[in-house]
Amino acid sequence: MSVLLAQSVTKIYSSKGNVSYKALEDINLEVHPGEFVGVMGPSGSGKTTLLNILATIDKPTSGHIEINGTNPTKLKNKQLALFRRRELGFIFQDFNLLDTLSIKENILLPLVLEKMDVREMESRLQECAQLLGIEHILAKRTYEVSGGQKQRAAIARAIIHRPSILLADELTGNLDSKAAKDVMESLRQLNEQMNATIMMVTHDPFAASYCRRIIFIKDGKFFSEIRRGTNRQAFFQQILDALSVLGGNFDEVSPTRV
Repeated sequence: MSVLLAQSVTKIYSSKGNVSYKALEDINLEVHPGEFVGVMGPSGSGKTTLLNILATIDKPTSGHIEINGTNPTKLKNKQLALFRRRELGFIFQDFNLLDTLSIKENILLPLVLEKMDVREMESRLQECAQLLGIEHILAKRTYEVSGGQKQRAAIARAIIHRPSILLADELTGNLDSKAAKDVMESLRQLNEQMNATIMMVTHDPFAASYCRRIIFIKDGKFFSEIRRGTNRQAFFQQILDALSVLGGNFDEVSPTRV
């Protein structure tokens, strides 16, 4: 069974002057347990709209989505909030950590909301912190750690409640090349060691090269798809080739980062 299923998803935005804009058209997508999927496309291609719909933040105009067999658009607000909290993990470009809490308290927040047993919380915290290499910063405040450490703390918070799927939006956008590499290595380890299912929207070919599969969209429509073999550097080149065919604006990224 797939973790995430999107069938014929279309999103149309209407403005006051009855002018409508089709952000997505007839998108079909399936993500299986343990997959690491990237979504790429030029600016304005609809990739963030797609992520927002899959994250249950927005609703499709037409089409159907399922997460673990549940259609979130059918849930009432209270049920949806609970579903989102339990089934989904979110990682954002700007970290979204609370400055009033320590790194440890930020990470534990989803488990506190679930009123989990303290011993289980500590056990999960140690497992995540160790895997992500952040044990030494747990007592620190957010303003005392680097951007890369903040993002790894945000990843720990997103995975600690063991969601069905992790959804990441441009998570390396605010990081320098070393921090971006550390964060992507962390995601790779989560995917390989915890079998975490990850879907990531990115414009960065370097970050995308860590995915196992990449879906390209253009003008709101599916454009193409590529899969990684054993060599990440070869995949990086494949991504660059695919982007050159796709056209549009992408950040120039030096191959030396790979």
